[in-house]
Amino acid sequence: MIENIKNKLWEMLKEKEVSLIMICDKEGNILWHKGRKVKGSSIDEGEGFSRSAIKKLIQKQYAENDDSSDTLNTSLSESAKSLHLKTNIVLPITEGLFIYIDSGTKDIFSEGDIAVFRMMGELLGNIVDNIKKKGHNTDGIIGDSDEIVKLRKTIVKYSLEEESVLIIGETGVGKNHIAELIHKYSGRRGRFVVAEITSINENLFESIMYGHKKGAFTNAYKDRKGLVQDAEGGTLFLDEIAEVPVSVQSKLLRFIDTKRYRVLGEFSERNADVRIVAATNKDLKKAIEQEQFREDLYYRLQVLKIEIPPIRNRKEDIKAFVQEMKYLLKEKDIGENFWNVMFDYTWPGNVRELITVLKRAGILLDSPITGDGIIKVIMELNKESVEKNYDKTVEIWNRIERGDNFWDIVWKPFIDRDIDRDIVKQILNKAFLKGSENFKNMISILNIENSDYHKFMSLMHQYRIDPRN
Repeated sequence: MIENIKNKLWEMLKEKEVSLIMICDKEGNILWHKGRKVKGSSIDEGEGFSRSAIKKLIQKQYAENDDSSDTLNTSLSESAKSLHLKTNIVLPITEGLFIYIDSGTKDIFSEGDIAVFRMMGELLGNIVDNIKKKGHNTDGIIGDSDEIVKLRKTIVKYSLEEESVLIIGETGVGKNHIAELIHKYSGRRGRFVVAEITSINENLFESIMYGHKKGAFTNAYKDRKGLVQDAEGGTLFLDEIAEVPVSVQSKLLRFIDTKRYRVLGEFSERNADVRIVAATNKDLKKAIEQEQFREDLYYRLQVLKIEIPPIRNRKEDIKAFVQEMKYLLKEKDIGENFWNVMFDYTWPGNVRELITVLKRAGILLDSPITGDGIIKVIMELNKESVEKNYDKTVEIWNRIERGDNFWDIVWKPFIDRDIDRDIVKQILNKAFLKGSENFKNMISILNIENSDYHKFMSLMHQYRIDPRN
């Protein structure tokens, strides 16, 4: 809905000889703009419009304290004139947000023009108000800590934008969920499509992302749509962006910059209407230092950035979260030391782990659920995880000793997310030590052909599973 309104607003404004439209908040952050090119994300640092003029309009708007008033500027500054502007106007659309509009061809906006601006602004404002109501302490963003309150506001603010969003946070904090909410609130008519980077083979990256035509390469037996096409008109979520192979990062950067791509087997490029949201649990600045991630791609992705703090750093939200999710406890009473354990535990798996513990406690424990009971659930869960990884590692190693090769029983399950990184690292560490810390010996132990040596070494570096580290 929002996307449609913004597009219709711009189409109507072009007929009114408008040069630029911006949606800003009263703090001076630029949330969206259309028309003449501008730079920067705030009025203070922005270029391509008269900063002094728009500040004057904002101050006048809020000094009057009248949400029904329009502020038309008839006396432009020298900087505004240097941009060849003739008139500009500001009007409120909802609490804390306003629209700025200017023109370089029209001497002054008429009463009819202003009526149109007001009508479209009010419509957009109503939609934003509804989003704010939906986004308050719902949709899984639960809690009253300063961080969570800020997060809810940021999600609403970024949903109005069209620039890329980078979501950073530990495993289990809810990065995927935040990405879905940004798409949901944006009102984009297309789908929310997840590109699980770790499961995409490097050699097939372009085919999976952009699609291919029949006969484009060996085994291309039929046309295949790519993820970009699936996300047309919607949002493409690049999960675990740090795992994008270095060899294709430049092509991904170009796509994000231009929104143009080429289906393999076609000669001409296509335009894409997709919003890019990416997420990672890695330190991308460290990856840049290690030459594992392009610096220009990082800065292009983090035009808008969201950092989700781990739950151990906002323990005041734990109580609100448990109370909201109390149905997971089968409505059982809370007993002695329950909250002490909840607050003292570090929750390395964050919200995901907390939900699992609540589910298990609701099924396995009697009412009232005590702190001792929760400790037993947590210990059993951790024990299962360790035992599962140990048993799987032993099973894989036995198959390697029987002659099965690394690609089939380790790498393919890892790419398909059937086994996790820890298991792969344990297998590699064992082979490295058994091979006297010699990589040639190591690949022989793993039943890897000598011709795949460079491929194997490249993947170890790319996926950061080198046993020397």
